[in-house]
Amino acid sequence: MTQPRRSRPARPVGRAAGVVLAGGSGTRVGAGINKAFLQLSGRSIAAWGLNTLASVEGVGILVFVVRPEDLEHARFVEARETDVPLEIIPGGDTRQESELAALRHLADRIDSGAVDTVLIHDAARPLVSHGLASAVLHAAREHGGAVPGIPAVDIAPVAPGERLAGPGEQGAGVGEPGAGPLVRVQTPQGFHAATILDAYEAAARDGFVGTDTASCAEEYTDIPVTWVRGEETNFKITYAQDLLLAQDVVSALGLRSS
Repeated sequence: MTQPRRSRPARPVGRAAGVVLAGGSGTRVGAGINKAFLQLSGRSIAAWGLNTLASVEGVGILVFVVRPEDLEHARFVEARETDVPLEIIPGGDTRQESELAALRHLADRIDSGAVDTVLIHDAARPLVSHGLASAVLHAAREHGGAVPGIPAVDIAPVAPGERLAGPGEQGAGVGEPGAGPLVRVQTPQGFHAATILDAYEAAARDGFVGTDTASCAEEYTDIPVTWVRGEETNFKITYAQDLLLAQDVVSALGLRSS
């Protein structure tokens, strides 16, 4: 017998949209399904990030971008594992195409001003905290763009010239001599909605493919992209050991997806 849908509280009005990308597979984690739908402490990996973004004051819309073959899994997440309505849409063949699909889905509301900021998050980072997501939203509204990151001295720059501002600063480079520490970039990444939509449309016309949202913003906008300090627990589930580590973190910190 079909269970009734969960009752949902009234959605608070907010002009930010949260976008959660679940376009990966379970190949490297050793699963036969998209890793976003594997279980972590009783709920799917994707549900954790969705519920966290939903709890952020100012986020009024949640867009869940999935592979076409995962639409049924996504509907189950909405019906059983989240307390807010999701706008579920199919993504593209690449991360950038999926991001563009989400931005085009929101385009009318961006153009009307109903959506002023977009937070884009990887479903494979289930343990992002409410505080970090809120800080990124605040910084994005203040500066135009913001990403979370952790300073690192043990990595080399992938692409010289890729730039991010330091915490609360503008113009400091990442991976440039004398520009300060390199940064391990995380998600969610937040941007002024109209600006990032225009940037992605320009990238699509040019055939430009960036490594993440920030790289597209760097290429096609003049907005300063600041970074806020990320969290060690906001790691990406890529391999089986990552899922085991995530479970250990949940148990050790007493976390719950709500």
